[in-house]
Amino acid sequence: MPSNNKRPASPWLERGLLLLTLLILVMIYLYVITPALRELVRPDHCLFYRLTGMLCPACGGTRAVIHLFSGNILLAIKSNALIIFSIPLVIYMLFIMTRLVFDNSFTLDHIKFSPVWPWSAFAIIMFFWVLRNFEGFSFLRPLN
Repeated sequence: MPSNNKRPASPWLERGLLLLTLLILVMIYLYVITPALRELVRPDHCLFYRLTGMLCPACGGTRAVIHLFSGNILLAIKSNALIIFSIPLVIYMLFIMTRLVFDNSFTLDHIKFSPVWPWSAFAIIMFFWVLRNFEGFSFLRPLN
């Protein structure tokens, strides 16, 4: 008798995927309805920037996504290159989460994952964070 290795999809994973999809749709809707949104997003809205005067790794991220939605890729990269270059990874993760939810034969065991990846991502984020706050690396700073 063949064993049935199908597992039910995790409810929290389904809710998370639904919430993320809704968040993306709301962001697109707000951008389409209120084109003046890009004027509302300023660096002084960041609490970390207000308290320290330094840029965090996410500073300029909202502007980068807004410019990307506008089709201005170069301005998006100038606003926050880290956010823009991490989009393929986010899309891949969404694909994996979707497959986990809807394909019962697919499990986390199918994913080849090295522990080096999270540490590498952490190092890149820290490196980006430190460099963008030095004067010599002003090209990593978002446009005002």
